[in-house]
Amino acid sequence: MYKVLLVDDEILIRERISQRIPWESLGYELKGTCENGKEAIEFMEKQPVDLVLTDICMPYVDGLELAKYLYENEKRTKVVIITGYDEFEYAKKAVEYRVLSYVLKPVTSVELIEKLEEAKKILDSEEANFQVRTYYEGSYPLLKNQFLLELSKGRFYEEGIEEKLKEFHIDFQGECYCAALLYPRIQPDKKELSHMASLIAREAGEDVLSFEGDDHNIILYVKKKNSSELKKDMAFICEAAARWVENEFHTPVFSLIGTCVFRLGGIGFSCEKALELKEYIYLERDQGIYEWDKYQKYKLSAQGMICENDREKRIVLAVRSNLSEEVQREITSIRKECRVRWIPKNKVVVLYQSLILAVMNFFERLNIVDDAFLLKEQEIISGLFGCTYISEMEKKVLEFFQMAVEIMNSNRGNYGDHQAIAALEYINSHYGDCDLSLQEICEKLAISVSYFSSAFKNYTGMTFVEALTKKRMEKAMELMENTSLRTYEIAEKCGYSDANYFSNIFKRTTQMTPRDYVRTRMNRKGTYESQNQI
Repeated sequence: MYKVLLVDDEILIRERISQRIPWESLGYELKGTCENGKEAIEFMEKQPVDLVLTDICMPYVDGLELAKYLYENEKRTKVVIITGYDEFEYAKKAVEYRVLSYVLKPVTSVELIEKLEEAKKILDSEEANFQVRTYYEGSYPLLKNQFLLELSKGRFYEEGIEEKLKEFHIDFQGECYCAALLYPRIQPDKKELSHMASLIAREAGEDVLSFEGDDHNIILYVKKKNSSELKKDMAFICEAAARWVENEFHTPVFSLIGTCVFRLGGIGFSCEKALELKEYIYLERDQGIYEWDKYQKYKLSAQGMICENDREKRIVLAVRSNLSEEVQREITSIRKECRVRWIPKNKVVVLYQSLILAVMNFFERLNIVDDAFLLKEQEIISGLFGCTYISEMEKKVLEFFQMAVEIMNSNRGNYGDHQAIAALEYINSHYGDCDLSLQEICEKLAISVSYFSSAFKNYTGMTFVEALTKKRMEKAMELMENTSLRTYEIAEKCGYSDANYFSNIFKRTTQMTPRDYVRTRMNRKGTYESQNQI
């Protein structure tokens, strides 16, 4: 329903028009009547209307003055003038005030209804145009953002780009271009993301376009006169943008910078290269800057390879020796190396898991793994892939190693015995190795030679060499009694490459040469068999 105001200084005319016109069926609502223009203006200041029916000759403010007021202050309000023949030429001057039409007195209901129907068509048309314009204006920022987003995906030809730039009044002509993707560490909602993009657009200047991406990110397009200037400035621009966002929204920002292109239609390629860096956000690189050109230096060389450097042995030794600071230093070095060498997340996870398993295997050899520690190990190993950032992984891994150090300390009284038992088991399975040595045992057990020697002596009452010799001699006697092997063959099986040296050791241990020992055993065996025959 369109709102109508009737203005005439004759009360009978006001009453007749008010009562005889079927306002509602025509699509109108008569909101009031006034006897002059002054009263009408006061009415409309409180309650705007869509159409004014007004006489010309009225006191205080006449119809033409009222039409002029509406033209200057309420352009959407239409005016229909009711006038007499002698006033018609005078009324035509109102054309400059865009008066819609005229009705000559004496006015009839039919004539007025026709004018009202004509006015409604015009009002309907303008209303439709107004709604379209309002919708477009309201959608303008969204449509502009969508165009820029489509451009980031390489979905426009150069000629199409020119048309869209004009449509959205974007002046962005340069010699070269580069894209950057900005990811807030704390994922923002849609409203916050819009505010972030607007903040950067307001602060960055005409060389930067900032808009919302479709991955909870902000996309920047930067233009410059030459590529060397652009490459140099990209990190500074992204660093500044991150600082503005962090100051306003209190969240760090990671910036992924693509490669330079030399036409705006190629900006999608720059975005594509920036997106390749997304998997490395977990590294939390210094200042949050990730540049595709720098990443390329490692891609075809040693990129993706992390240097082992006997980390497992060092971690086990640090845990065993209660060196918490050494554990911390070792894990921190992994983070630093990953950042420098752009190590993919999955390879870091595998490395952390291998370190954890090395400590678990060490504890299992000592038989000091309890259920709580086993659950902690399983929880951390399975949870590493779920970590978003390397700092989260590091925290979990350090938590595990701290628990390992505490368990090691609580079992330190039995540690020497465990190591001695482990050494005896190793001797039992490797006595035939001619190169078996104290140093080899200590390396396998990740223990110092001096500490092991003391612990082994306390537990067995023998030195390592004495225990090894004892085992070898026992095995040699067993072979002499149950096989027909020659002396040099038995020596080799017992870990001696020199048969003469073996014979000397054997005689020193048994007070007999190998040949005498075999003869004595054979004589005893024959006597035993004769006794059984009697």
